[in-house]
Parts: sequence; C-alpha cells; structure tokens
Amino acid sequence: MNNESYRLHWSAVIISFFSSLKHLIVPILFGFIFGTTRDTTLFGSMYFYIILFLMGFSLLHSTLYWLTFRYEWFEGELRVKEGVFVKKKRYIRLERVQSVDLTSGIIQRLFALVSVKIETAGGGNEPEVHLIAVSKEEGRNIRNYLLQKENTANTTDMSLQLGETEEIEVEKANRWFLTKKELLIASMTSSGIGIVLSAVIALFPQIEQFFSITIFDEFIEYFTGTSFVIVFLYSLFIVAIAWLISIVLTVIKYGNFSVEKVGNELTITRGVLEKRQLTLQTDRVTAVRVVRNIFRQPFGYSAVYVESKGGGTNEEQRSTVLFPLIRHRDINKELDNFLTGYTINDVLVRAPKRAFLRFQLRVLLLPLLVFGVIMYLFPAVIYFAGVFVLLSILGYLQYRDAAIALNNNLVTLTYRTLSKNIILIRKNKVQSGELVSSPIQRYRSLTTIQLSVLSSLFGKTFSVVDLDYKTGLSLLAWLSHSKKE
Repeated sequence: MNNESYRLHWSAVIISFFSSLKHLIVPILFGFIFGTTRDTTLFGSMYFYIILFLMGFSLLHSTLYWLTFRYEWFEGELRVKEGVFVKKKRYIRLERVQSVDLTSGIIQRLFALVSVKIETAGGGNEPEVHLIAVSKEEGRNIRNYLLQKENTANTTDMSLQLGETEEIEVEKANRWFLTKKELLIASMTSSGIGIVLSAVIALFPQIEQFFSITIFDEFIEYFTGTSFVIVFLYSLFIVAIAWLISIVLTVIKYGNFSVEKVGNELTITRGVLEKRQLTLQTDRVTAVRVVRNIFRQPFGYSAVYVESKGGGTNEEQRSTVLFPLIRHRDINKELDNFLTGYTINDVLVRAPKRAFLRFQLRVLLLPLLVFGVIMYLFPAVIYFAGVFVLLSILGYLQYRDAAIALNNNLVTLTYRTLSKNIILIRKNKVQSGELVSSPIQRYRSLTTIQLSVLSSLFGKTFSVVDLDYKTGLSLLAWLSHSKKE
C-alpha cells in the first residue's frame, strides 16, 4: 500500500496565475474598446489600479492553491485535497476513469512538465481532476496506470504498478499523421473564420486609437469615387485579416497532429505552442461524426470527430477530433484501422419529394419577411435580393442530404445545416430513439428522427427532419430488436 502524499511542481504557481488572467480579459477589453480615446481613460487611473489589484490577488491565490494542493494513491483510489477558502476532497475510483489528457503548454515545456486532466463518468464539462504541473515521466505513468484499470483494480501498490506499466509489451501500433500540406489545407478551409471575423469586426474600429485612418481614407479615395467601393474594400480587408488569423490559429491548434492505436487505446497528439496528448479507449466511443464544410466538400475533404464518454473539448462541441482533414474516400479505410465497425453507408433512404417545400420554407420564409420590412424602409436593398437564390440552393442541399441508412449493427444519419454531417452510431450505443411529428408533418406523413448517445455529462442528440414516417417506424423496429450485441 502506498499512502505517500504528492505536491505539484512549484511552477504550478505561475501556470495557475496565467490561467486566472483569462478571467480578466473581459474587463480589460471592455476598458480598451469602450473606455479609451486618445485623451481619456475609463474611470481615469482608478481603472488601472483595479486591474493591478486583481492581478495581485490572482497571484496570491495561485500561491496558496499550490501550497494546499495534495494528491495520493490509496487502495485503487486517487485522492485529491485542494482549496484555499473552501476545502475539497475528491476520491476517484479507477473504474470511473474515462480518459486521460496530457497537455504541455509553454510554461510546462520550460520545466519539462505536463498537465494531466482526468475525465470520469459524470464529470461534466470540466475534468474531474487536473494536475497542472507534474513531470513527464510521472504524467505518463499516471496515464498508463489509470487506463489499465482492468489489470490493476486489485492492486494496492501504486508505486509498483507505475514501474510495471512501462515494461508491458504492447502490440504493433497503427499510426496516422496530418501532413504539412494537409495542415495548410485544413487551415485555409477552416470554418473557424466566422468566430475570428466576429472578433475582428468588434476590434477593428479601435485601430484609430493607434493609427490614423485618414491615410487609408485618402489612399482609397484617390482610386475610387464611390462610397460603395470604399465599403467593399473595407469589408474585404477585414475578411482577409480574419482569414489569416484563422489560418494561424488552426496551425497552432492542429500542428504535429497524429493518432496512434495500441490495443483498444487511441492516443491523439496535437499542438504547436501547447502540446496535447489525449488517450481514449475505443469501447468508450459512442458515435462518429463526419463533417464536410462548404469550403472542403468541393475538394473532397472532410473532418472526423468522435463522441465519447469523456475526453471532449468545449471548442469542439464536447467532441474529440480524430482526423482534422482527410480525403472523404479514405475515411472508411482509416476508420477500419482505428475504430472497427464504423463504415459510411452510401445506400441511403432520403427525404421524400413531398418534403422539399418544407425545406425551402424553412430557409426562406423568415428572411423574406425581414427583407420585405427593410426594403419598405430602404428601397435600395433590392440590389441584395440575389441572396435568396443562395438560400434556396441551401434549402435544396438540406433536402438532398436528409437521409438515413440501417445496417445490421450500425445506423447512419446524414443532415445539413450549413456543413454536411454524417453520423455513425452502433446499435448498442444508442441511448434512446424518438420520432417527433408536428401537426403539419403528420398531415404530410413526415417525421423527425432523433437519436441520443452518451457524450460527456449531458449526452448528445442527432436529428434528421422531414423523413417519411414509415422510415421512422423502421428505425424504431430496428432499435427494438436485439439492441445489445
């Protein structure tokens, strides 16, 4: 029995301090965007001292957090004691562990350390345990010990197991790498440009705090004589900046990306500035989600995510990216290597023709009403009426991509919002299946199919709208017979 108590590396003070600074970003940006001009500052110098006080308090709290944090191993349990003002004790049984995430940020790399995030069943959106600064060797040993719980559940000496796990002979691994060419394509076609564009639009007006816009105005007016061209050039400039920022962020996030499978464990490694290594067990995967966004689909590329009981991230909608960019024709081959039993089925039962009008109305009705009101007030907006052609095309694509396929032990759902989604769920992973029909759908013998799977604390539900009602009944019949393999 090993009852020794462990403390985090002292650099946890620095790491915790910088992590807490993210909570100060909002007030700092608020003061920067709304409270400053060339001559004045919001609240005068008081605002500056408030920020300094909050930073000093964060540093003090980080120091006390490090002094009070302890963890130990006791009879198959990980016991954690933490808390500065409110003391917490957590006891984590090995069988509850779903995934272990090793991350190495800039500060951790300076000291040859890693951060260990331990996800458990019912752990919610945050990791159950977060060891923010331990040595690389200790991090790997902790991961190996926790994820081999079937073999170690009856062992009480954790120190002995840590030594043994490094000596275990493993089978040959399957590996997949994101090449530099694929990383560049993934960066240039990332749908994250929308989020970045919103931030750039919010900050762009503040450029005049540092640079004179008059120079840009004179330059544009020299070559143009209409305000429409000026607005177009400004818009193009902002989109270009957002696109470049999105490319850089994607490279930083998915650089050095690789997937390795040994036995039933998937180890996903990624990151340039912050190296992250997540280990998942394949039997914890509840669904596979293939996403074909509008930038990648014309070139035959997709991204593949997995839903699992733990391991997801907020920026990926609590999912885990398996392949950030992959040729669509290669997906079945790679899924067979890493997640046996998941195959995209091309024989689909699509939405009936009588549902086409509903898809058109869904994307056109509200925009038409809003556009009519605006056009009544500002008749010049009639020049933008061509956007409804694009909306109509989107409605047709949504109609064409609404489909379902049933295999012996696998269901395939396809649907589109803006990007096309292909969902693969094994029968024994479906938590519930439901048919939802509005009065109009019942009149047209249509229904909405909903399937739910476990994914983090709240689970995840996938829906396909306006399929034939008989198709929905066949799905429920398929689920009700021999659901468990």
